Amino acid sequence: MFPCRPVPSYITVLYIYAVINLFLLLHVCTVDADVIVTDSINNTVNFMDMPSNFGSQLPDMGIQGYLAAVNPPHACKAVGPPPPNITELNPIALIRRGNCDFDIKVLNAEKSGFKAAIVYNDESDVILQMNGNKCKFVYYMEVTIPSVFVGLTDGMELQRYDWRTGSQVKLTPDFTIPLHFYLLPFAIIVGICFVLMLIFMVAKFVRDRRRQRRSRLSKEHLKKIPTKKFKKGDEYDVCAICLDDYEEGDKLRILPCSHGRSYNRSI
Repeated sequence: MFPCRPVPSYITVLYIYAVINLFLLLHVCTVDADVIVTDSINNTVNFMDMPSNFGSQLPDMGIQGYLAAVNPPHACKAVGPPPPNITELNPIALIRRGNCDFDIKVLNAEKSGFKAAIVYNDESDVILQMNGNKCKFVYYMEVTIPSVFVGLTDGMELQRYDWRTGSQVKLTPDFTIPLHFYLLPFAIIVGICFVLMLIFMVAKFVRDRRRQRRSRLSKEHLKKIPTKKFKKGDEYDVCAICLDDYEEGDKLRILPCSHGRSYNRSI
């Protein structure tokens, strides 16, 4: 058995860094957001949502304004403008899902003067990411305001907080890091750790082999040790190294210590 040797500190540090990267990698998700409602008496309600993949992104500080349901509710054609009372206060459109593409809904709200849009599910509380119709490229590219998607229950609840109640609605992005920001550094660190550990293991193997060779007698020295054939009745009848019994005619080497003889193969 070879003596245990501590792993170099730089390998330990790289290993810890790789584990931390893996942990963070498994917790990275797509960009998410929250709808935060503050009513007239400063009570706050949060709603989970998902931003669309078209239009502008939510600013880092979010966008705050007053909510107004559009007419018609699905916004598949031109909708009415925001109420005059909130025209200059970032009006946010509340739109029902269905009947046409998401980008058309949001574009119609933008053309009417809304600064952001919330689209709610018309079937369930499942939260989806809204995708534009890239076949109708003109609508997809025209949208410039941010928009998010919420579930049916939350959409119905948000109607209770429209501009007439004095409630303010804020769309805020969560701080998350895209997956590819972690994937490449993680792969590099894991690769470096693997290569360094492989080099360390190979170097240790070579060092141990050299140590073994240095502890053995060379062929020139072995040839200088006298030999003889074993005969029954000799003083020593057991190998001093492997402790096997000698047999008639075995070729032995006489050890320098004179404590016994050994098989050729034992030394």
